[in-house]
Amino acid sequence: MSFNFEFVSSREDADVILTEEHAPESVKEILRLGLLAFKPGTLVRVKAVGHIFNNDYQRSNVDLLTEQVTLRTPKAQGS
Repeated sequence: MSFNFEFVSSREDADVILTEEHAPESVKEILRLGLLAFKPGTLVRVKAVGHIFNNDYQRSNVDLLTEQVTLRTPKAQGS
């Protein structure tokens, strides 16, 4: 089974979006556990790319990422 998705959303929306993605439940659960590191309302980036053996591939590999997104704002004038 192959999967490849990436998105930025609020932490709460990320959980709902994961249910819409095509990936094994075990992968989604690991990503959900990673999201617990962030406070509610936090902007997060979620990425999952991989191939998991299901008689189609002879190799399994997975790259999973959950991270906080920090928006940069301009410095105050006169600083």
